[in-house]
Amino acid sequence: MRYHLRVSTRFFAPLEDVWRAKTDVDKLEDELHPWLRARIDQDKLQRGLRGEDVGPVDIRFMFLGVIPAPAWELNLTEFRERQEFVDVSENAVFSQWEHRHIVQQTDDAVRYLDAITFTPRRRPTRWVARFVEELFIHRHKRTARHFETDARATAASFLRTDPILDEDGGAGFM
Repeated sequence: MRYHLRVSTRFFAPLEDVWRAKTDVDKLEDELHPWLRARIDQDKLQRGLRGEDVGPVDIRFMFLGVIPAPAWELNLTEFRERQEFVDVSENAVFSQWEHRHIVQQTDDAVRYLDAITFTPRRRPTRWVARFVEELFIHRHKRTARHFETDARATAASFLRTDPILDEDGGAGFM
């Protein structure tokens, strides 16, 4: 089952500051704490986040800091300075992973959106999807410690599945 997750936050901060926070490897590690610890080739990822073609970036996660998670290799496939970057992966946990990081200036704030499309390999897939949602809500709340936010628009999330076609071709949702 393929899932689509959107998690967004409105930050009352300059776009450049939000962009810097979302492209800094040390801040990424802080966002994941305490759920995941990450070992990342920081130089390679940082160069990729500046728009350089660096090839696959290997990340080693430790769940709760002690339990090894499967290897994670990501590729940065799109990059628009101070607007958006995309990482994709196929790994032991997900047969498909596409994560769009979008920073948008609005009239009175900066909206940061994580837009993730993923297909878990493990069952029950709904549990995996809920874990991913909770992890991204956690990440947004961790970032919100560093910027003023709109309390009603901090870590707002929406998780859905692809439509399921029934026997007569009509679409429904699980």
